[in-house]
Amino acid sequence: MSKNREAVDGRVLQKWNHQKRDYEQYVVPEDWKVSLYSSDMDKLINCPHCGKTIKFGDGYTSKEIHNHMGFGYSVCEKCHEEELKRELKWRRT
Repeated sequence: MSKNREAVDGRVLQKWNHQKRDYEQYVVPEDWKVSLYSSDMDKLINCPHCGKTIKFGDGYTSKEIHNHMGFGYSVCEKCHEEELKRELKWRRT
């Protein structure tokens, strides 16, 4: 499987590596419910970084974890803040 191709079951995602400026394969556990989109803002999902259960409507669009087309998965607030810190650090180098 290509590193930029999402698996059919959705367990293999892409994670942006700032230093390499390329995606790396990123695997989440099979029992995690990660989501790109939902019309149900109360739907319970897992943050693909830490696994924390959150309501979809409380999530933030990931700047690092994407599907094969570049759309970001929903992540928790703490992990989104960490993504922003990593991006800012990379931009300052």
